[in-house]
Amino acid sequence: MPYIKKSFEWFLSKNNCFLFHITNSDGLVTGYCGGFIPSYIGDGSTSGIMQYTMKQALAGIVLHPWLLFHREVIDMYPLIFKNIRSKILKKKGQKLPAQPVTEFDKRVGLVVIGVHPGYRGSGVFPALMDEFEKRALAYNIDKLVLSVKTTNARAIKAYTKQGWFIAKQHPNTLEMNKFLK
Repeated sequence: MPYIKKSFEWFLSKNNCFLFHITNSDGLVTGYCGGFIPSYIGDGSTSGIMQYTMKQALAGIVLHPWLLFHREVIDMYPLIFKNIRSKILKKKGQKLPAQPVTEFDKRVGLVVIGVHPGYRGSGVFPALMDEFEKRALAYNIDKLVLSVKTTNARAIKAYTKQGWFIAKQHPNTLEMNKFLK
């Protein structure tokens, strides 16, 4: 739980992120959504969240060491080690190698979205997507991107219904885009 709380806190600690939720009439959160606007090539939400939540993640591993052998964690090993290296070098005041400067494509990434199981199919998802699009346009950005697992057929169908299309296919994920305006 501390890791999840810290992950959501990351959205509120940055100028280039946003997080919002929808509640029912009783105040129950029925859905939430978070977005990220990269500032430069190599600026990513996954690395940002990882570095921000490093202490909580390590505490979770100490308390639950078997998580190190979970398939999703194993798949993240390269990124985890890259971020640990980055965190150590940042503390020592060393600089990481600069990214090559090329043209940067402004976009808003859909980082996190969730709908309470009891409210699936009730219009919460389209409402979240509409608000996500409004937030992107408030930053004057009309390209939206997300990554979804190829095995998540329900999500792929829902995104497609909202006007998203598959831009790239990777071994385990799809990159989906949507253009506004």
